[in-house]
Amino acid sequence: MLSSEATIQTTILADKLFAFLLIEPLGMREDRIRALVKYLSPAMVAKKTGLDRRRWGTVAHNLKVKVRIEDLDALIEAFPEYELWLWKGEVDPGQGQISPAYAEADLKLAGQEAGSR
Repeated sequence: MLSSEATIQTTILADKLFAFLLIEPLGMREDRIRALVKYLSPAMVAKKTGLDRRRWGTVAHNLKVKVRIEDLDALIEAFPEYELWLWKGEVDPGQGQISPAYAEADLKLAGQEAGSR
């Protein structure tokens, strides 16, 4: 029998898997994962996630390789500010949820007092 914590974690994983596979076409989410790894660099992502840099390089540049749910989980754990964008393609800067494009624009505007930081 699973503990209540394990049951909760299993339920959360099942919900994520359902959303990952059925709610949105996988290709769109895969594209965002690849874009984020390219934006941050495979080396930086590897350092923050603890997963191999070669894996992240493959994810970023080899379209024949499928992105795994473990890759998505590792990205969200290491970079929670991109979670909403990775899952749904949306941003909510007020809640700290950004995209690479938003982060880039925010950095460029920072000197003009127009960004969120």
